[in-house]
Amino acid sequence: MPNTDTFEEKDCPSLSYERNVPQPSGWIKESGTPPCEHLDVTVMTDEPCELGDEIPVRVIGVFCRADGNNKLVAVPESRPETDISELPAKETDALHRLYPKLGRGEGWFGRDRAEQVIADFFSRRKRKTIITVQHTESEHHVNRHAGAWGDWSLTERGRSQAYEVGKWLLWEDCHRGFKMYCSDLARAVQTAEEINKSLHIDPVVTDVIREVNAGEGNGRPWEWFQANKLPEDAYDADYKPFPGAESDRELWNRLTPFFNEITVNNEERILIVSHGTTLSFLHSMLMGYKLEDIAAFRFHGSGGSISKFVIEPSGKMTAHYINHRIF
Repeated sequence: MPNTDTFEEKDCPSLSYERNVPQPSGWIKESGTPPCEHLDVTVMTDEPCELGDEIPVRVIGVFCRADGNNKLVAVPESRPETDISELPAKETDALHRLYPKLGRGEGWFGRDRAEQVIADFFSRRKRKTIITVQHTESEHHVNRHAGAWGDWSLTERGRSQAYEVGKWLLWEDCHRGFKMYCSDLARAVQTAEEINKSLHIDPVVTDVIREVNAGEGNGRPWEWFQANKLPEDAYDADYKPFPGAESDRELWNRLTPFFNEITVNNEERILIVSHGTTLSFLHSMLMGYKLEDIAAFRFHGSGGSISKFVIEPSGKMTAHYINHRIF
């Protein structure tokens, strides 16, 4: 179960069981976690294994399939074999029962081919899906206060909205293999809690993607905020409305390492729960814009807005929708 990094036993026969192959099957841990892309492996051992065991192995061969869904063969590191040709006849017969019929180009190959399959897998960039959610209705939305770093809670209506967002995200398969990042401010954490009544993901809670810091304006009434903020005649990326506040440039620089990490790591499915200004900047980054472009436009979203971006293996970015509302 990729959301919790745990295992569940299913009441159904496996291919190995049906074809009387007693050796355990699993996947190479470093290659990813099902249902995301991963490398399957059969381990040639008679030692008893429990669901979820991790076994250090040496890959010695591979069954190459016509559909590219290849199956590696490995032995525990304590065994002497270095190639599939060195396996005892009993184990070779077991492997051949696993795939008794061969299609065009299919067959069992040794260590060299297996190493090539592994190298090709890790050299290939994976398709990445990034979905963002702006927190739903918060107390500061209805009492006319600034949000920023004010640690506001959701209203009851906001909790209901977030629950509906979670149900809607099931249509995007967000309960299957997604990793969730969530701002540490209460309104974002509570949005994630309601979403997770449907998705059941343990979020990574971080202050890196919290809302812009307004300094002395954090959580203040809007009338006070507007009356006391420093004047701004023209757009300036270094402008701060109050001492101790964060400028657009500082927010951009805060988010840049996070953006770089999520776009190059091995996580194929990412869900982000955050805030309006923060997500506006992340959306601009995903679409390839620079800080200087903020002077001309921003992606404005409202509470509960959902956006979806897909990065193809070629690096091409596609925005499937931006700031979509379901209510």
